[in-house]
Amino acid sequence: MKNHSLITTFKSLRGNPRGCVYTEPLWGIPYNLYAPYISIYMVALGLSDKQIGLIVSISWGFQVVLALLSGILTDKLGRRWTTLIFDIVSWTIPALISAAAQNFWYFLIAGIINSVWRITHNSWSCLLVEDAEPDQLVDIFTWIYIANILVGFVAPLAGLFIGAFSLIPTMRGLYIFAAVMFTVKAIVAFRLTEETQ
Repeated sequence: MKNHSLITTFKSLRGNPRGCVYTEPLWGIPYNLYAPYISIYMVALGLSDKQIGLIVSISWGFQVVLALLSGILTDKLGRRWTTLIFDIVSWTIPALISAAAQNFWYFLIAGIINSVWRITHNSWSCLLVEDAEPDQLVDIFTWIYIANILVGFVAPLAGLFIGAFSLIPTMRGLYIFAAVMFTVKAIVAFRLTEETQ
């Protein structure tokens, strides 16, 4: 097992792939704590099914436009700066807005701002693979997949917190925790990477 290619790749990661892979749980853990309860939180704050659907539809529309612009912005600003800036914009800011949410408008604004993740997804993907060793690419993507599967196991902790503290206070706390973790992840990934060649 210790000679398996996945283990060898994980230990030998250097540069940008290491900075991207090693920091992925800093995003995945907080996201998986609050994500299963987002719609329930919205309902608890008085949103209707139609309003929740409208937020999703509008944010998807913004995502389409931003995905088309993501390559231009990534090339103009560079992979590292685009990832740093838009990670904070797309994840930290919406988490803080959602933590303070009182009604439909908070969630709509948070949803629109969160749509910016389409930009950072592009720049982060470039940062992950452009300077990677070609023979490590499959293993690198496998580790990203594994990281996101493993952090999913933290989701039941949120249920325990909700049972102890009730839904709305727990979700507000989880969003604040997420905002801190998303910011730390963005900064650490920025420090561990260099602009691609």
